[in-house]
Amino acid sequence: MMEESSDESAEIITKEEAELASRMQEDPQTPDSAVSKTDMTLQSPPGGANIGVSPPAPLPAFMNVGSNDSTQTPQTGISSIASGTPQQITMPSPSPVSTSKVTAPAPVATPYEVSTQIPVEMILDSPSDIPGGSTGLFGWFSGNRIVSKVMEKTKNSVESMITTLDPGMKEVIRSGGDVMVVVTSTKETKVGAVREAFQTVFGHATVIGVESQANTAAQPVGFTAGLKGAEERIQNLRHKGSLPESHPVISVEGFIVEMLPDRWYEISCLLLQDPVQHIELQMFSQPTPIPAEYILKAQDATPSDYPQRWSGLKVTIGQVIEQSQPHIGHADWQTALVGVSRRESLLLAAKALAYMYKERLPTSFVS
Repeated sequence: MMEESSDESAEIITKEEAELASRMQEDPQTPDSAVSKTDMTLQSPPGGANIGVSPPAPLPAFMNVGSNDSTQTPQTGISSIASGTPQQITMPSPSPVSTSKVTAPAPVATPYEVSTQIPVEMILDSPSDIPGGSTGLFGWFSGNRIVSKVMEKTKNSVESMITTLDPGMKEVIRSGGDVMVVVTSTKETKVGAVREAFQTVFGHATVIGVESQANTAAQPVGFTAGLKGAEERIQNLRHKGSLPESHPVISVEGFIVEMLPDRWYEISCLLLQDPVQHIELQMFSQPTPIPAEYILKAQDATPSDYPQRWSGLKVTIGQVIEQSQPHIGHADWQTALVGVSRRESLLLAAKALAYMYKERLPTSFVS
């Protein structure tokens, strides 16, 4: 009788597998760890070479495993495969990410709120504080001190630029105001010096020149003769009716004086009279030395029967110098002798005279 062939092929079992199966039959309480250790060598090729399968590596540290034992490796399904019972592999759940509390930003102050906290020491004038002023924009500009100062500085800068480019415009720009002065001469040396001095001190002033002569000698000698000649120029101008009695008048009279033995000097006397304010002031310019030879020539040219011999000489020092040195001239011989013109000397004296006159005027008149 023929032996039935089986479709199943013979299974080759190694000696170790047989021993393991017999032990499992004898002792069913064998721990899974032993089985898992043995299972590591179960799957081997027929040649008998063992392939070692290492356990899975632990999870990285940044994944916070909920279990206290962070080094515990998850069990694989090797033993389950050996025993034939499926086992569910559980993965550790990550811990919730902790979030820090986000606070809302502080409120930002507006520029107006910040500006109100800044202490202001100087308070500008409001339109309501201006007596009789307009409450409009232009009224506030006209009554504000800071705006007035800015406008004044701007005006002075423009005037300075104009007068620098055209010096002749200085008289036009600074003319006017409440101060009007008449000079008893039409010479630019005298009138220009007085005009510049008063416009510098008062800001704006009108200065005009009207010709007037004195009854003294052509070249006064001594302080008394010089002051007398200045007074006579004012008197003659008022007697002619060319000038009202209320106008202030300035008279300039030059004279020579022997201040030291054989030491002669030329000086100018400036006399101011204001009948309305009852002010009369005198000022003298700086002395200019004169060589003695010119004094001797002027004395020789004056006859003994000269009617005004009591007050001075018949010829002036300028005429004597012009005769001796024609290239100098009689108009401004001071520049040739000492390097300072007569106009510069008169300007300094006129500034001092204008300042003293301003100090004696009423406050309401000056302002």
